[in-house]
Amino acid sequence: MNRQAKRLPPPAELPPEAAPARAEGWYVGAAVADVRANPDQGAELVTQALLGDEVKFLREEGEWLQGQVPDGYIGWLPKKDLVKAAPPPVRDLVAVNVPRALLYQEPGSGTKAGEALLGTDLPLLAQEGDWVEVWLPGHQSAWVARRDIEFWPGGQLKEKRSGPDVIKVAERLRGVAYLWGGVSLYGIDCSGLTYIAYFLNGVKLPRDADMQFKVGRTVARQDLQPGDLVFFNTSGTGTQPTHVGIYTGNGQFLNSRSHQGVVVSRLDEPLFNAGYLGARRYLP
Repeated sequence: MNRQAKRLPPPAELPPEAAPARAEGWYVGAAVADVRANPDQGAELVTQALLGDEVKFLREEGEWLQGQVPDGYIGWLPKKDLVKAAPPPVRDLVAVNVPRALLYQEPGSGTKAGEALLGTDLPLLAQEGDWVEVWLPGHQSAWVARRDIEFWPGGQLKEKRSGPDVIKVAERLRGVAYLWGGVSLYGIDCSGLTYIAYFLNGVKLPRDADMQFKVGRTVARQDLQPGDLVFFNTSGTGTQPTHVGIYTGNGQFLNSRSHQGVVVSRLDEPLFNAGYLGARRYLP
């Protein structure tokens, strides 16, 4: 996507690491919230924000709030998807590493409290067997199955990751429909896929393909390794990337394509062979 205009679990008997109290702010209270170019439901979808993401407030207009979301975009979000709240004073986070994790009011209970999508990170409150308690904006807490998350002590991924780890994350979204500006199993664009795949492996990339192309280490085509990002201009109009994918080996890459969604494509397809611009590597 190209537009102009964030292991071991801590021992269960230890509480989450304390942090200074945080001031009240605006947070996404829905599983995924649209961020639009203008305060209008029909305006361009520039990106999306996930449950628990902080929105740095700029101004309000009717039922809309303008703010900056964690991927750097400034846009308009419906107030119905936002909550004004103060996060708990803890440093440790959990990150959802499955396409969709169910949230419950009590550990193991059948009473649902919502859902959290791949790439969502939330403050860790407690652990109880196979369940983890997390903070939710607008609610005291909710419980999520341990198998659906990974622990980020101090708010960061502590393990070293590799290119194949990036591919594993992206593979979890294979078959998801294409959505310009999307970042979840309900629809995702090409750079949204690369952004989420790298975020869950400890690298926060810029949100869009053209900016992702400007960072990382240049990789020659003959030196491509699994996990490298491959960039293309598919419009035939210049040298700026309009598309990006994750190289998987053997001349193939995972990408989100309009009308196809998240699929495996080949570098030697005429569209991509003609429009190939280069590759970048972000992990050792």
